Amino acid sequence: MSDVTMTHSELPGEHITVRESSVPHYQASGWEIADEVPAPRKPTVKRRRQTGDES
Repeated sequence: MSDVTMTHSELPGEHITVRESSVPHYQASGWEIADEVPAPRKPTVKRRRQTGDES
C-alpha cells in the first residue's frame, strides 16, 4: 500500500500524508490530493540555554 499527500483549501500550506485506502474518507472532509509534494522538513534541534546556576 502506498501513501498519498493531501492538502485542504481552508488550511493553506498544510499537507498530510495518508494511506491510499484512506483517501475517500479524507476527500469527504474536503481534503484533495496534492499536485505538488512539499520537500520534507529537516528536523530542528532545540538547545537548552545554560543558566548561571548550572555547571
